[in-house]
Amino acid sequence: MEYAGLQANREQLSLLLSQYHPTAVCIQETLLHSNKTASFKNCSYYGIPAVENNSSLHGGVAILIESSTPHQQLHINTGLHAIAFRATCHKTICSIYLSPSIACNITELEDLIRQLPPPVLLLEDFNAHSQQWGSNKRSTRGKMVEDFPQIQPLYP
Repeated sequence: MEYAGLQANREQLSLLLSQYHPTAVCIQETLLHSNKTASFKNCSYYGIPAVENNSSLHGGVAILIESSTPHQQLHINTGLHAIAFRATCHKTICSIYLSPSIACNITELEDLIRQLPPPVLLLEDFNAHSQQWGSNKRSTRGKMVEDFPQIQPLYP
């Protein structure tokens, strides 16, 4: 999906949901105001709103879970933009967004992961750059992810 937030990509996401019927979908950079929510056929929507900064929206995370899937939201204590659920697939699903303009250190990430019952499926937009996953450059945050033993990107 292109970068423009959840509402701008709503039709495309609806098509993907109807074609693949995923148990859960994690979305980063929803760009939804605190007074907005989203609804999708056969899905329960849970989200943390975007932050307004200088009259523009930044971030926002959400998880869509198939309505027939038993699930429970996990209450996590973190300053990070993250939301997590435990689903009947016996996995913890966590959606996290780290804005490039907000500092994050390894301790905050470790604290978040310690709160999540294993096994954990962490779906994220860390805004981390590294040659290990196809970037032309390596950022400080990219090095943090490279050095974090529990996080392994699923792709180059």
